[in-house]
Amino acid sequence: MRALSKKIFIAGVALLLTTVAEAQKSKKRNSDYVITPKGDTLACVITIPMFGKNTYTTMFDTTQVLKPDEIMEYYIRSKNEHYRSVFRPGETKPVFLKILETGKINLYEDQIANTSMDSYKVAWYITKDLNKLIELRGNKLSPGKAQKNDLEKMLMDNNDVYDAYLHDTKFTFDETRSYIHLYNTGVWQQGWGKIDEH
Repeated sequence: MRALSKKIFIAGVALLLTTVAEAQKSKKRNSDYVITPKGDTLACVITIPMFGKNTYTTMFDTTQVLKPDEIMEYYIRSKNEHYRSVFRPGETKPVFLKILETGKINLYEDQIANTSMDSYKVAWYITKDLNKLIELRGNKLSPGKAQKNDLEKMLMDNNDVYDAYLHDTKFTFDETRSYIHLYNTGVWQQGWGKIDEH
């Protein structure tokens, strides 16, 4: 009788451990997602290797390469990073850009590797109502009046934000992002962290 109880106990523990392991595996598998051109959201695990192509693995254990002409958006939960397939100005092939602000005005970040591969430059793009991207800041050391005017035009339909922006003499990345965030949400957010603006 005691041997039978011991076997039942061991079987119960094994079943419990298997259930917990499968639940954790399922949770990990469903933590990221991709959005297809049809608008379907697929739970998956996204893998970003140091070398090679970025991939996603669905709950059916199929692994595919993340391609901007096949996937519209993807989200990596562990990094809290959201990417969208967009066309940079003057380009005919889409690329994934990181979404920093989303709403009526979207702010994107593009990290461009230098040829030495030990550093990168950052470019920022804005778009209103998902129209074409406008480069806000890029390879130039400091943006000019044209870039400031592009953002002004997008803010014009919100008088409070527009007036505040017109009277602001700064055109730093943090200030710009704060105005876009205010426009989209009605909340002023400052202190986004140190940003490499060169």
